[in-house]
Order: sequence, then structure tokens, then C-alpha cells
Amino acid sequence: MTAPFHRLLAFYSNKPDRPNTQTVRLTDSLRGNLALGLDFPAALAIALGRHLVLRNTSFLSLNINVPSVSTTKTLLDGIPIDEKRGYSRGEIVGAARRNGNGIFGQADALGMWALAADVRTGLVRGEDVVAFQQGTLFEVIERRRRGRSQVLPFWRGGPISVGGHSWFVKKMFGVDVYQADYKDD
Repeated sequence: MTAPFHRLLAFYSNKPDRPNTQTVRLTDSLRGNLALGLDFPAALAIALGRHLVLRNTSFLSLNINVPSVSTTKTLLDGIPIDEKRGYSRGEIVGAARRNGNGIFGQADALGMWALAADVRTGLVRGEDVVAFQQGTLFEVIERRRRGRSQVLPFWRGGPISVGGHSWFVKKMFGVDVYQADYKDD
């Protein structure tokens, strides 16, 4: 059984053009972040941060070898979640605060909420929080971002122009995101 944090990282390395690899390159992180619906500047900043913190292949390389990452659990691990209800930003960040992981746990909760919360209600599904704890949430979000019904708002890292963003990331990175003909979950 793969550790939950390693499953989250594996989302970035296991793509059709690079199956069964355990190394995440910076371009893999960027493409993965774009597939999650983030605008290019936000996707690039988060990918750079991830690789500066987790790089572990050599001093001059930004590559991440997933099995070598010492973190195995998400910072939301152990938070009791009711899968049948929704959680507001304040509720999920408060739960992370009570979990004892400090400011990093709260930042992790805020980031998860920003990616997964419904754009209409502002609530993150309990089942999405559990999927994050288990390391499987990114695949769910990637499917959700293929349609236009759940476009991330700009203040949560989404694009200013949905059509322009979709065209750009498809042409430059081969990422399908926010396509009008996709049916939402």
C-alpha cells in the first residue's frame, strides 16, 4: 500500500506519456497543476515551491523521487470527517488547527479547500477531504476541471479568461481543462 502523501505526488508522475515512473519533473508538476484548474502563474509558483522543498535526486536537480520523500501522511491525516456533509473553509482550517499540525496543517487545509470546494456553495465535500487524506483527491479534481461547471475563481488560483486559458494550456502543455463539452460529475 502506497502512503497517502506519495499517492498525491504520484498524480504528477503517472501520466499517459510517462506511465509507471516514480520521478516527478518540474514540467510534470506544472502540467498536473494546470490539470487541476490552476492558472499558469499560480500553477508555476506552486510547482516551483513543491520542487524546491521536496527535491531529492541531487543538489542541482529539482526532480522528486516519490518513494524517497520522507513525508508519508497528509497534514490532514487523523481529522475525523463525516463523508456525507460539506465543510466550509473555516471549519476545515479549524479542524486542521485542532489536529496539532500548526500553521503548515492549516495551510494544507486551506490549499485543499481552495482546490476542492464547490464554486457555488464554497463547501468542500466530506468525501473529498477523505480522498485527500487517502491521497486520491487529485484524480477526482482533474476530472471535475474538465468541464466548465466548476471553474476555479481567480482568487482561488483559477484563470482570468477560461477560453484563453484552456486554449493556451492545450497548445503549450497538452492539458485538457475547462472544455465546454465535458459532463461534470
